[in-house]
Order: sequence, then C-alpha cells, then structure tokens
Amino acid sequence: MANGFLSPKVFANAGLKFLKNNLVLAKLVDNEGVDKTFDPGSGTGLTVYVKRPPEFIVRDGRTASPQDVIEGEIAVNLDKQKGVDVQFTSVEETLNVNKLLKSRVLNSAMGQLATQIDLDLMDQTLEFPNWVGTPGNTLSSPTQFFAAPQRLDELAIPATDRYAVMTPGDGYGVAGSLLANAAMSDNDIATSALKKAKIPIIGNTEPYMSQTVRTLTTGTRNATGTVNGASQNVTFLSVRSGYQQTLIVAGLGNAGTVKRGEIFTIAGVFACNPRTKDTLPYLAQFVNLADVTADGSGNATLTIANPIITSGAYQNVSAAPANGATITWRGTASTSYAQNTAFHATALKLVSAKMIMPYTGEASYATDPDTGLTIRYWRYSDGASDTHNHRFDVIYGVKNIDRRLGTRFSGA
Repeated sequence: MANGFLSPKVFANAGLKFLKNNLVLAKLVDNEGVDKTFDPGSGTGLTVYVKRPPEFIVRDGRTASPQDVIEGEIAVNLDKQKGVDVQFTSVEETLNVNKLLKSRVLNSAMGQLATQIDLDLMDQTLEFPNWVGTPGNTLSSPTQFFAAPQRLDELAIPATDRYAVMTPGDGYGVAGSLLANAAMSDNDIATSALKKAKIPIIGNTEPYMSQTVRTLTTGTRNATGTVNGASQNVTFLSVRSGYQQTLIVAGLGNAGTVKRGEIFTIAGVFACNPRTKDTLPYLAQFVNLADVTADGSGNATLTIANPIITSGAYQNVSAAPANGATITWRGTASTSYAQNTAFHATALKLVSAKMIMPYTGEASYATDPDTGLTIRYWRYSDGASDTHNHRFDVIYGVKNIDRRLGTRFSGA
C-alpha cells in the first residue's frame, strides 16, 4: 500500500497550500527564508540579525556636521519547531492528487499549524508601547478605528504597508457601521463587500479580523505608582541593540505584579514627533517587557520600551521623568483586555529555515516565496502497529524588531 502513495513532494506542496490559505498575520509582516538547513537535535541554535534604520538630525547652515551612522541590531532566534502528525483515515486521499487537495483532514491539520504561527506573531504585538482608545471597549464605528492610524501618523510611521488585526467582535462592529452607511448611500459594490465582512482600507491601514488576537490580563499592581529615582533616561547608543531599558519604580503595592505587555504613562513625560522633535499633546506611553513582582514595600525594577531618550536624533520624549513622578497604568488591575493592533509590516519579523532531511522514511520540502516558510513533509511506517504516519514540520523565529512602528487599539 505504501508504494501507492503520492510522492512526498506532492504531500509537501499540498500541506503548504493549506497552511498558507489559513495564515493571517504571517502574510502581513516582514518575512525571510534563510537559505540554511537546520538540525533541531544538534543542540546549536540558528540566529538571524536584523538592523533597524538609523535616524539623523538636519543641520542648519552651510557648515557640515557629520553624524555617526548608528544602526540598532536585533537578534531573531529560530527557536520554534511546530508540527502536526496525521494518519489519514481515507486511503484514497493519499493516492489521488485531487482528493488530497480537497482533504478536510489535511486542511484541519494545517489550519491548526497556521493558527500557532499567527499566535506566536501576535504575542510579539504585546511589546508595542502605544494603546489608543478605552481598554475593554469594543469598536462600533470607523471613527473609533481611525484612532489607530492617527496614532501611526503622529509617530511618523510610513503610510504604506500598514495593517490592522482585530477581534471578530471589533471587526464586525466596524463592518456593521460601514454596511449601514453603504446601504443608505445605495452603494451596491460596497454593500456586497461588507456583507462578506471585507472591510476596506481605512486611514491607509488595511484591516483584518482574526481569532488569534491576544488577550492581556493585567497584574495586581495599584492603579498608580511612582518613579523611584531621577535621571533614569538613557542614550540611544547604550540601548541600540535591545532598544529597551530598566526603570526603578515604587508604589506597586505589597507583592504587586506587573505583567508583560502592560502599558503606562509617566507624569510630565510627553511624546514627541520623531521627525520634528516637537512635543505632542499627550503623554508618552511605555510597555513593560517582562513579568515583575514587587517587594513587600511595592518597589520593583521594570524592563521597559521604548527607552527614555531626551535628546539627539533618537529623541522620543519631552523630558526625563522626575523622581516621584506618578506612573498611571492602562486598564484596571487583574482584568483581561483584547489587544487589537495596527502596525507597519516591518515592525514584526518572521524568519524560517529548512529542517534537516531525515535519514529514514521518505521526505520532501515545500517553500512559500511570500512568507518564506518552508514545510517539511516526512512519512514513515510503524511495523508494530501497521500504521503509516505523515508528519509536517516548520521551524521559525518571530520578533518585534521595531516597537516604534505599531500601536494597540480599543473602542472609544
């Protein structure tokens, strides 16, 4: 029976087809396929280094003022091996190409794998330090959605290659409002598209709905805290690789917890325009990058982004925080919030490589030129149980390589 199976290449191509059809976020981000073969069992990792573009200050006058080109560099580790294993119940699906390409079994398996890849990417959106709207509120109109691209504009993020991913509840809230307006204006084309929940580009941002939008559950910390110590700003040169810093704080409460992804503002520290360096009319927002538990006095050291830079080409705030300045957390303690996100494609990185070809059984690869993902198909038989196993694997890494290029958003 095994000799009658379709070739391994056919299985690999079919698996890749179903995988790509089920992906959402992985098709929207910056992606790269590494031309290397990786053996996960070797004990050695595979790392790709990605550079962030440099910033400059415009001089005034004819006298030259050369500036050093300082590029930030961030490591993307290919540390995620994910796969699904299938035993086809219909032998016909393994013998006929048309049947295989319509296989509900394979589509379901690849759908689960696609969901996991999107989930890993969505987890990186918890590192975006901006959050507009009111935490916990669902979007109900395009006007509320506009707050996200508005924030992207205020942060001088390029107007091309912008995407937004939101929960079905938020997506249908926006689509429903647009559908009502389209029906009133007797626009048949728009009405037909919106009935299929296809939301048009809004504010140079293309919206998508996904069930993989992450949920952030806030910690037990107090609603406010304070900065514990003055002069906690940094220079870009000192943080150019990780683009993060530590911040010593107080007032979190006895053993209060702060979760990765929580966002806060600091009194007196305003955001500034990345190009003009003019102070913007709202406080800068920062994100906590790792779970923290305060001591018995409510003191803790946070790891935050973006770093607090008060001068030079990379200036991002109006001033350094004062000792004792009030910290205000977004959202109520111990509460869960959906994390819709809008971003530029280059904010998030997906890197994939080929896995080593197995020594036994039959195997093949299939690579998607758009996402860079390579799927390895491997089939082998178990003589003891008289079963034929079909294994599909991918190996990849994900990273938020430029947290400046995205924001989270909620309804008003």
